[in-house]
Amino acid sequence: MGLSRIALLTNLVVCALFLPACDSHRQRLMAEHYPSYPESVRWAIDKGNILRGMTEDQVYLALGSPVCKKDVVDEGRTVTVWLYPPIGRNACITSAFRVYFEQGAVTTWDRYTTPTRYTDPVGGVPLY
Repeated sequence: MGLSRIALLTNLVVCALFLPACDSHRQRLMAEHYPSYPESVRWAIDKGNILRGMTEDQVYLALGSPVCKKDVVDEGRTVTVWLYPPIGRNACITSAFRVYFEQGAVTTWDRYTTPTRYTDPVGGVPLY
């Protein structure tokens, strides 16, 4: 069995183990919090979009779990960066879409189409 097949099987097993936990977390958020969100936030979640000011839970409902998370320091402030599907070999370096949070709320986001190390936010270490 080739290395790529082993990696694929490992990923499938990990997804199978953690998917129920993600589904229950999503279901809980949808049942307990989603109805109280403003209409514009509910619309964004339903369309898979994000808005400035959304919370991490709201972004999770709209986009799902990020492939990587980083905390970086930018001009003395701590910024949390969620990185979404990779366009290169290392998701934490070459993610295609990034969402930036300060104090738990979205401040901005970036979409990249060319994998490059130089688009990676300065500093930070993957949280997992």
